[in-house]
Amino acid sequence: MALDLSFKDLADVAADGGSDGRPLKVALDLIDEDPNQPRLEFPEDELQHLAASVRIEGILQPIVVRHSEQAGRFIIVMGARRYRAAKIAALVEAPVFVQDGTDANPYAQMVENIQRDDLKPSEIARFITARLEAGEKQTEIARRLGKPRDWVSRYAAVPKMPEFLQEKLPTSSIRAVYELYQAWRQEPAVVERAVNERHTFTDAQAREFASSLRAFVDPAVAPDTAARDGAKDVRAPETGRASAREKPSSSLTTVPSGTGRKGMPVVRVRAGKRVGQLVLDARSDAEQGSARVAFDDGGSEDVPVGELRIEAVLIG
Repeated sequence: MALDLSFKDLADVAADGGSDGRPLKVALDLIDEDPNQPRLEFPEDELQHLAASVRIEGILQPIVVRHSEQAGRFIIVMGARRYRAAKIAALVEAPVFVQDGTDANPYAQMVENIQRDDLKPSEIARFITARLEAGEKQTEIARRLGKPRDWVSRYAAVPKMPEFLQEKLPTSSIRAVYELYQAWRQEPAVVERAVNERHTFTDAQAREFASSLRAFVDPAVAPDTAARDGAKDVRAPETGRASAREKPSSSLTTVPSGTGRKGMPVVRVRAGKRVGQLVLDARSDAEQGSARVAFDDGGSEDVPVGELRIEAVLIG
């Protein structure tokens, strides 16, 4: 498997330290960080805690370096955080394993950081985007990182996402944000309103939310089916669908009691002067292009999608 090969590569790098397999001692002043390393953020409090440990125990895991093009100097392959902590701890030298050659392997640091869950989503997305721009295919990137292809696809979409969705990455999983991104491509205004009203989304909340919008655009698709197909890019037709760009009515901020299934988003709609909510788990007997609406006046009927306007999407 690709993941095992990645760890084998790391072991091979470590074996190239000293001739007897033990690390070398190298002055910190001779070591430089890789300007192209995937990790860009090093929280100060984490470095201070690590530095405190280094002062007492030393560097327990040697830093992996490669030769620099500048004679006598080295560039970090793995261990930038240990290197920074050592400098804070005022160490003069550090144990290192020296990798043969001067050519950088862009995947070496990435594999280590991913396995330790040390990278932010934006940093992973930046790396994957760079590899794609270098001409690599998503399948090859996935193989070398030991990850599924759909994992790579989600991160590859991050640069295309609007800013308000990218801002959700620190608090929501990449899977949840990707679901919201697919929904945003369908109904941008509705998704933006819903996202701005919540601090975080679970995978289930995002999946149900995206499913509710797909079911509204195509009522023939049951919500559970739409949820299973969440990774598909479903675009709504430009005609015959409700407009999501009109300002929602402030009177639609509460959900009528007894309506909506627990855990399923509530889609509030307007049809002329009547307001109500979509019955997402009902299969309409009307012709395709209609949606079942439970109106606040007590009525329930199938209404052509073109006559409906989404007012709000409420997530429990």
